Amino acid sequence: MVDAYRHSALLDQNRAVLRAADEDAAAAIAALRPVLQWVAQYTYQNVEGFDGNSSSIGLQASMTLYDWGRNAIAIDIAKESVLGTRAALVGVEQDVLLGAVQAYLNVRSASEQVELQGNSVRVIGQEQQAATDRFEVGEITQTDVSQADAALAAARADLASAEGDLQIARENYRAATGKMPGKLAALPPSPKLPGTLDTARDIGRRSHPLIRQAQRQAAAAELGVAAAEAERNPELTGTASLVQQH
Repeated sequence: MVDAYRHSALLDQNRAVLRAADEDAAAAIAALRPVLQWVAQYTYQNVEGFDGNSSSIGLQASMTLYDWGRNAIAIDIAKESVLGTRAALVGVEQDVLLGAVQAYLNVRSASEQVELQGNSVRVIGQEQQAATDRFEVGEITQTDVSQADAALAAARADLASAEGDLQIARENYRAATGKMPGKLAALPPSPKLPGTLDTARDIGRRSHPLIRQAQRQAAAAELGVAAAEAERNPELTGTASLVQQH
């Protein structure tokens, strides 16, 4: 699971989306702060042989004084977006880890199936050899030998199929974790489950990341309605400047 968490490009992508949402929130907060600008100017004139020049440097500050809550609503929308994106990232993390667990279990299951089919081939092979020996001494017919041969061929085909499934499971494990499986550890004990189905449902409703994401998206949509209403109101800004000329 650690390898899957470190290897997943999907997690990297969603972390980048979260960073972008954080930057949007920072930009919304910055809209409430003063904006400072400075301007430097130099002018040279030559009129009828007379040279003249002048220079100036100025500093200007502007700030929104009152906007009927537009910027505050924008900040709240950005915060809800961040929280929704975080919930989405948790959902992706769960999917990635679940995929790693499934890949681990599939490799173990496929390995055990190969071992089981290998034992079947050995047992049926011994039975086929015994049938051949009995046919040579005249105890059974050629039909019995042919049936033993067919059973052995079927067992070998099942073994080949199981080996193919194991290779697929190993490749899926590498896709999930970034490396081929080695000697896999035994299954850990099962976690403690909720006592009733209703309890499990309540836990899912409270903590499932997709539900949390949907709740944040709904809150952001409601704030968007309020932001649209606030856009109809005027905006009051203040500006101060300081200029020095030479």
